[in-house]
Amino acid sequence: MKRRISALLLFTILMLCMTGCSRATMNAQIAESIGTLGMYENNEPVETPKMKAQREIQEQKEAVEEDVTGHLEKAARMAASYNYTEALEELALISEEHADDDRVISAKIEYQRLLGQMDVYSGDIAHISVKTLAVDPQRAFEDEEMGYYYNYWTLTVDEFKAILQSLYDRGYVLMDVHETVVEVQNEDGTTSFAVNTPSIPEGKTPMVLSFTEANYYDYQQGDGFSGRMVLDEDGNVMNEYTDASGQTIVGAYDVVPIVDEFVEEHPDFSLRGAKGIISVTGYEGVFGYGIETGAGTIADIADRLKETGWQIACQGFSDNAMESDLELNELEDDLDAWSNKIGSLVGDTDLLVYPYGEEVTAGTARYEMLLEKGYHFFFSIWTTADFIEVQPDYVRQSRRTLDGYDLYMYADYLTDFFDADEILEETRPPFE
Repeated sequence: MKRRISALLLFTILMLCMTGCSRATMNAQIAESIGTLGMYENNEPVETPKMKAQREIQEQKEAVEEDVTGHLEKAARMAASYNYTEALEELALISEEHADDDRVISAKIEYQRLLGQMDVYSGDIAHISVKTLAVDPQRAFEDEEMGYYYNYWTLTVDEFKAILQSLYDRGYVLMDVHETVVEVQNEDGTTSFAVNTPSIPEGKTPMVLSFTEANYYDYQQGDGFSGRMVLDEDGNVMNEYTDASGQTIVGAYDVVPIVDEFVEEHPDFSLRGAKGIISVTGYEGVFGYGIETGAGTIADIADRLKETGWQIACQGFSDNAMESDLELNELEDDLDAWSNKIGSLVGDTDLLVYPYGEEVTAGTARYEMLLEKGYHFFFSIWTTADFIEVQPDYVRQSRRTLDGYDLYMYADYLTDFFDADEILEETRPPFE
């Protein structure tokens, strides 16, 4: 029978070629001769029922392989940042029919082994805090009006990259500040915070990173700093920067994309996918955009930041000190302005970075107001030491601010993290 079909097909093709008919006619007559007429668009591709069955089997195998490989790759990315529990949950999504794949079994065994080797951490948890970085130190530090302040208040891109490398080399890993506590269910149905001892890889030390005032204020424009955050063609958060020649370019010119790229290269620098905290004020826009004119872009950037391990914190709308500069009613108006004008774009948050590091006194009406507004994690400043306090309804943590002056003045207090003399650029002006 097969010989008769083959002979008929060969004869049909030969006759069609001799008569010089069109390709469409040829396809139709060939399809009719093998029983596939009308089954495919323009009768192409021409295939026998056996060929079709073989193709469908192959496509099914490829789909299964793609599915299994996809789960394996996703689990591997999770495991690379020590998220072994979620990696195992990802592998559990593979159908039972293919769960006995040698690669799946090996991955499950390995992740369970690594999960069992995690340590419980109960030591100090440092919080490193930086502001927007100087891309062009010469323009920044030699600026006639602001150069003196930039030298004191900022780090350069190269200094920040060197700090990240030193932290990584010394075994630090970025963590989510929420992992410092566990929520305990009380008998009355309420929840309270209790100190958590997070699981970490052997030999690693968790730390928190924050990038404060990620607003890109107008006074910095043209002084060698990035102008704003943008989303590149792949949806990643980058920075727009105008160089000394006036050319505007997009790339990793500030804290967020620099950390993102470092973690991409060193996934073991991130504990369970954590990156850091980004705080914003409100009086000069957010991420380099006006609150009203750039609302959609702000929201899109915020969504992407949160998708990639960043968290957004309130730093007050006006950036005024919350205890010494604002009356109680003014503080409420300030918090409401942040929530209504910024929180509506970037999402709710329970993180509050105190402007200028000035804390609100616990137990006062101001403090109760902060709690009522939904804030439970509060960050002050203490450059020379690490401090964290966990209470049933709030957490206080100090930030070690890193800028030119702090690295110069408090170098001896930073030796656990890096050698400040090796970090500071030699081209910096002298500190007075």
